[in-house]
Amino acid sequence: MTLIGLSEVTVVNGKIFAGGVLRESSIVSEDGVITKIGQNFSPVGEVIDARGKFVIPGLVDLHVHFREPGATQKEDFFSGSCAAAAGGVTTVLDEPNNTPVIDTTAALKLKLDTISGKALVDYGVTVALNDHNLDSLPEFKKLGATAYAEFDELGDRPTGLTDAGVLLDAMRAVKGVGGLLLMNCRETEIVDHEMSRLRRLGKNELFDYNSSFPRVAESVAAAKRILMAESVGIRAHLREVSTLETVRVLGALKSGVTAEARPDHLFLNEEDSAALGPLAQQWTPIRRRVDSRELLKALSAGLIDTVASDHAPHTLEEKRPGYANIWDSPPGIPAVETMLPLLLAEVNRGALKLAKLVETSSTTPAKIIGVHPWKGEIAIGSDADLVIIDPDEEWTIRGDELHGKTHWTPYEGRKVKGKVHKTLVRGTLTYDQGEATGKPGQGRLLPSKPIKRGL
Repeated sequence: MTLIGLSEVTVVNGKIFAGGVLRESSIVSEDGVITKIGQNFSPVGEVIDARGKFVIPGLVDLHVHFREPGATQKEDFFSGSCAAAAGGVTTVLDEPNNTPVIDTTAALKLKLDTISGKALVDYGVTVALNDHNLDSLPEFKKLGATAYAEFDELGDRPTGLTDAGVLLDAMRAVKGVGGLLLMNCRETEIVDHEMSRLRRLGKNELFDYNSSFPRVAESVAAAKRILMAESVGIRAHLREVSTLETVRVLGALKSGVTAEARPDHLFLNEEDSAALGPLAQQWTPIRRRVDSRELLKALSAGLIDTVASDHAPHTLEEKRPGYANIWDSPPGIPAVETMLPLLLAEVNRGALKLAKLVETSSTTPAKIIGVHPWKGEIAIGSDADLVIIDPDEEWTIRGDELHGKTHWTPYEGRKVKGKVHKTLVRGTLTYDQGEATGKPGQGRLLPSKPIKRGL
């Protein structure tokens, strides 16, 4: 396969999703940027025939764990970005729970040096906040941090942010550098209490793990964080919404804060997943079937703004002890490659509009991190981040065909309709019908502050 580089590329004969509608058209990319959209011009450079296909903007995934540095047996930036490109994801925001945790300037420099030259897709990096690094935010920003994340603990060390006063200080610090705060819906005291009680009683199955994070621990945490963030006036994004109660909180309280759902909360549930054991174990656990239905409705209605994969792979060897005792398995699943196919299946069954899929998985995430319309749109002047999909192809998800390192999925054997055929990152053909074709290092670090580019 010839690698198409950043010169001239024309995509012809496809139905292009631009301006909120699908229309038959062609796209010209020059040096990675879209320069023409229409039908009344001759193709230039390399020609990609998208006949019978849809062309949508590349997905922007605000929640991935590519595990580098520190846990590259699970994933690294090259393998993770191969999986991303295979799933139509052209931009990712990587999490800070590495070894070392990305909560110091030294750790951030190490990470940026380690992953440099490896990515196939564009990427941003996140810094973990704690009670002793809030004065360092200007330096994090200078180094290239895209966002700042709130956790209760990382690397088995408390962050101090379970103290509401410290959390408020963190919000003010993030606002001071014009940053984006990533907030988790988790009231730690409740979760810790329930987890200790269940383990003391010898409860050790998937349902017990799920019960350790009670629904009220999410909804209470969401309400508190929304109100605090809006009182400070910060750019804030609420992650891992999983319950109908939290959806009700969003309906009652949300204004400037954005909110995210994960594919596993949309497409897995307790009723169907007991046999999966640790393969369905997540930090914010899967919930009931009714929650999945309400989340999908909230996504369509705009109460939930984005879908993000929370791609968090572990090896099967690490997961297997959880069959005997769920507490011996690390939470997390590989998800970046299967997110778009699962969403396309919902479009095909009429539960989700294609326009809403693009809005929630591409356009709005790009706006949240300040790179729209450079990313998240098919428009003249935008990057040629393009996904060519066959909306009608029916296929079966198989873990051994995925492009990350772990080669398993909780969706093993699931039949879906709609498949990624090709992915272009800034005009470079990066995934082509089962093969990662990009060049390591073609992915670029995103700017550390919102940018403006005239289109």
